[in-house]
Amino acid sequence: MGKRFFAVIVFLLSVCPFVAFAAPSQVRISVFNFGTVNLEASGLGATVTNQLINLLGEDASLTMLDRKELEAFLSMNDLQQNDNIDNVVNIGARLGLNVVVVGSVEKKGSVIRVLCKAVQIEQKKAILSVRVAAVGEAGLAGELRKLSLQVRNAITEQILKEKSTEGGAFGGPVAVTKRSGNRSVRLLWEAPPGAAVAGYEIFRAASETGPFSRLAEVAKTEHVDETVEKDTPYYYKVRAYNDRGIQSEFSPVVEAQTAVTPNPPVILKTEGHVRSISLLWSPGPGSEDPLRLKGYRLYRAKSEQGPYREVANLQSTNLGAATAALDRLLKVSHLDKALGDGEEYYYRVTAFNEKDLESEFSRSVKGSTLPTVGAVAAEGDLIREIRLSWRPIVSSFIRRYYVYRSAADQENFVRIRRVEAPSAVDRKIEYIDREGLADLTRYRYRITAVEETETGTEMETSPSPVASAVTRGKPPMPEEFKAVGGMVKRVDLSWKAATAQEVEGYKLYGAKGKEGQLLLLKTLPGRQTDRYTDNARGYDKLEDGMAYRYRLTSYNRVEVESEAAPAVTARTKPRPEKVSGFQGESAKAKAVPLRWSPNPEKEIALYHLFRSGEGGDFERIAKLRETAYLDQGLKDNALYRYRLQAEDRDGLIGDFSETISVRTKARPAIPEGATGGIAEGKAVLTWKEAALPDVAHYTVYEKKLFGMDKIATVRERRFSEAAPPKGKVKVFLITVTDRDGLESDPAPEITITGP
Repeated sequence: MGKRFFAVIVFLLSVCPFVAFAAPSQVRISVFNFGTVNLEASGLGATVTNQLINLLGEDASLTMLDRKELEAFLSMNDLQQNDNIDNVVNIGARLGLNVVVVGSVEKKGSVIRVLCKAVQIEQKKAILSVRVAAVGEAGLAGELRKLSLQVRNAITEQILKEKSTEGGAFGGPVAVTKRSGNRSVRLLWEAPPGAAVAGYEIFRAASETGPFSRLAEVAKTEHVDETVEKDTPYYYKVRAYNDRGIQSEFSPVVEAQTAVTPNPPVILKTEGHVRSISLLWSPGPGSEDPLRLKGYRLYRAKSEQGPYREVANLQSTNLGAATAALDRLLKVSHLDKALGDGEEYYYRVTAFNEKDLESEFSRSVKGSTLPTVGAVAAEGDLIREIRLSWRPIVSSFIRRYYVYRSAADQENFVRIRRVEAPSAVDRKIEYIDREGLADLTRYRYRITAVEETETGTEMETSPSPVASAVTRGKPPMPEEFKAVGGMVKRVDLSWKAATAQEVEGYKLYGAKGKEGQLLLLKTLPGRQTDRYTDNARGYDKLEDGMAYRYRLTSYNRVEVESEAAPAVTARTKPRPEKVSGFQGESAKAKAVPLRWSPNPEKEIALYHLFRSGEGGDFERIAKLRETAYLDQGLKDNALYRYRLQAEDRDGLIGDFSETISVRTKARPAIPEGATGGIAEGKAVLTWKEAALPDVAHYTVYEKKLFGMDKIATVRERRFSEAAPPKGKVKVFLITVTDRDGLESDPAPEITITGP
């Protein structure tokens, strides 16, 4: 599976080598925390673990290892849980377990799948590997009950059956020791390795070879023989038996006899510290022992009844006193270290003389180490912060607390903060973690308490139970984001103001065109802000008829932005289209008629008409509401160029139309073939017919000293009048005029002299 399994378990094996085992018919078992395969299964690992512990604990033949013991054992021995058989067997063997249950939980949709393995420690193999599936947590409970039965059946088949077939004797107790006193002999031993023992039988004899008779039957690994005579040697041996009555081999024989010993010391008090207990005692008064006091032995047990095991041997050199002066020390102190957190212990002290003869036990006294920090409350769903609170430990020795943190995807906890202990221990300690937290991330925390010794060394408790919380994710995405186009050089944007208190404002991104890169246009502070008009890019206004694309996010107080609302696009109002159908009529006298097609836009207010003469610049000559215009007062036979622009009611002006060129009508050509003479007493003028399709008339002028006098308008190509008197001269000029009133230049002069 390749997944790590985490367990919160405490076991003081490293500091308490005398763990009491269950009844021999029972199987010692532990359930490691089930790991989660995916995020959907978050929290289900603990659910499966706890339910299996409760269900398996209902079987009287199974002894469930306390989870606190397992946690301390792993922490102190730097061990970790995983599904590697060698690692599981190593942990299980060191804890004296028979079976370890491990597994994982996966959730997809409403289906919950559980993989479970039961590993037999002695055989170093899995005796059960099974998968179960349930729909929802409601169905999970039933499947777990079935799973617990499968585990129990596997244990029954593989382990209890093996135990039931065992027979014959097994190895006897080991490490048997004795302590001789004034009126008793105390025996201590250790259980046979690997054996499930129900009790012990103690045998005594007057010689090493016997005969031995049974002295007592006990359940513990110690016995005090108070039926002894003074200065008489005795010989002892011990054997064990299991719950089926099968007896072990005997232990080696040990010799003991009573002797004068120092009086037992008097324990004055104990004080709890971090993973340690300080003891203070004074020598026992009025001892009959003539030998000098050499030192003290400290014994410890987990219950007042014992068994007590020696944990310290304090001689004069350890206590800073000469051997001769040791019995004059009024008070002796000792710090018992490397203990478990929040554990109760019972102590007894003995004194021993220079011949190593040891006194009776002192009166037992209870001592307790300081506990670990209890439940830590972690409040999440906050913006890049998590609030922690816990109850302080009631002790004047605690100076500070250390906060440790681990992200959900990391195993190791790292110290992040030192919090000084409060002066009042009846109030909660609070700390807000803002140390580089990410968004929507689960963080785990553990708290330790710290005692500072007289030498300045820090003593730290084991960590508290894990507390975790998730930081808040991104702020909510803006809703109902809209863009209104069709306006002059602007786009109106609107959205629904956020209701989430964390929203500090909005960030608007924009791009020119549908494919342009979205860049930040404006930061809009204020949660209630719900609209904005985009009308410029720096000093430049928005372009006409251009599509603009927008995205909108909300942001919180640390500038974390939400997911962007769906992009919206709007187009500014376009300029009017270029005028089409623009035409002009040529060959009109002194005027040009112009006309064009109406623009398709409904809001056209004006047309701007521009004109240019030959080689000249365009000048606006008219603002028109109609789609036709007569340009008058023009020169004859002149070329004029024209173009148009449309303007709408918002003042937007379209591109120029195509330029057209129009020439005005030319004046008629000079009449040709004009001649004159006198006939029958008249002056007669004739000329050729003008090459015009629209001749209106011809005009005859008489040249005068100053200018010309019009004397006749004729339609024919002939004119006559009375001849000038004799010797008089008249000069005539002839022009032609078309129907548009355009008159040609005069033909060459005709001079007539009177006869």
